[in-house]
Amino acid sequence: MRLNWKRGGIIGGVTALVVAGIALAVLGAGGIVAWEYSNSNAFCANVCHSVHPEETRWHGMSSHARVNCVECHMGRLSTLHLMALKPTHAKELWGMIVGYERPLASSTLRPARDNCESCHWPSVEHHDSIALIKRYGTDEKSSETTYRLTLHTAMGVVREKQAKGIHWHIENEVLFSSPDVQRRTIPWVQVRDKDGKTTTYVDAAAKYSEEDLKKNPPRRMECFDCHNQVGHPFRNPADLVDNAIATGRIDRALPNAKARAVALIEKTAKLTGPHGEFGAQIDKLIAEAAPKGEAKPEMQALEKKFAATMKQILVDSSFSAQGLSWASFPNHAGHKDTAGCFRCHDGKHLNDKGEAIRLQCTLCHDLPQVMRENGKGSVPSTVAAGLEPPPSHEEPNFMHDHRTKLDKTCTMCHGPINWGSDGGSFCSNPACHGRSWPEVNLDPKAKG
Repeated sequence: MRLNWKRGGIIGGVTALVVAGIALAVLGAGGIVAWEYSNSNAFCANVCHSVHPEETRWHGMSSHARVNCVECHMGRLSTLHLMALKPTHAKELWGMIVGYERPLASSTLRPARDNCESCHWPSVEHHDSIALIKRYGTDEKSSETTYRLTLHTAMGVVREKQAKGIHWHIENEVLFSSPDVQRRTIPWVQVRDKDGKTTTYVDAAAKYSEEDLKKNPPRRMECFDCHNQVGHPFRNPADLVDNAIATGRIDRALPNAKARAVALIEKTAKLTGPHGEFGAQIDKLIAEAAPKGEAKPEMQALEKKFAATMKQILVDSSFSAQGLSWASFPNHAGHKDTAGCFRCHDGKHLNDKGEAIRLQCTLCHDLPQVMRENGKGSVPSTVAAGLEPPPSHEEPNFMHDHRTKLDKTCTMCHGPINWGSDGGSFCSNPACHGRSWPEVNLDPKAKG
């Protein structure tokens, strides 16, 4: 009897251990599954908080579509570190329950070294790259213009006597202060060189006080302070139309294709209501704007293609929240639709010596070449490779003041001096003077 009791006790103990092991394994597997789900885009955008419904759609179309929300907003850190950070996001879940105003900017992005730099190593040398941008006119033929830019990235490289290039801002320590949650305005900037010397620049027109600086403490410039739309870019629908024409999804054989597209964009900007209802409203607008009368079979096919492409563009560009549009979210990587680079490089940010942060286009890219399909008004690169610019070109406000410093020597590099904005010569480059820019006046006819 005693032996049987011992044997039974051993079997019972082993059974208990096995059951406990299985239970722990199940709990562990369940915990891993729950942890992985809590880090998924589906959880972040639908359970934790819905942010903007449009945000997940544009993320899926971005260059970072395979990067999960948590990789930017919590960082690529150790699991234990992420577990410690996770509770700090509980406020988002509470907002989902009781309701909250849809945000216009993120307050949870980790420093670039915790996310961006795990893929984009800052000390690697980057070479110049070429950008070809195609734009189409609103004339009957939707005339094509190609802008060619040589972009200077300059990471790990000192290009000239003064360091240049887009990524200079990451190689060097740049602090800034902004009273705006979207950082559309930057009235205070401080640069710290490798010897620890600091130079402070303040927007002379902003009247930014020490009290303002205390309310908005300086922060170090990060990758996403310029590349703020890499995760979910809300793009100008007119640019999407240009891309559609360039790739053949809208055919220029249709008369006034670009003009018709722009007119539809303006009409759909006024749409309101649930996002799911936009499709039917857009179908109606496209049908109303279609040419009347019987069309040839080949034109009917092009019209169907135009309608399908425009519907996709217009639906993607629509916002369910009233009062919001793509323009509610600035793109700081450039200076086309919002100030971007001109937030600091506007010629108005002065140090205590009265020197400005350089307003100089060629810091980040070469002067743009313009190629028009009929050749008329094209502007080739008029500066031969290897030419050393004179000292005047390095002055902080040269781009603003250069027309007041013209002499005959300018023609040696740039050809005849013919001011304007219609192209054909260096000084009438439409890429520079053919449009208005946020914060900076490059109108050749304007005074001062």
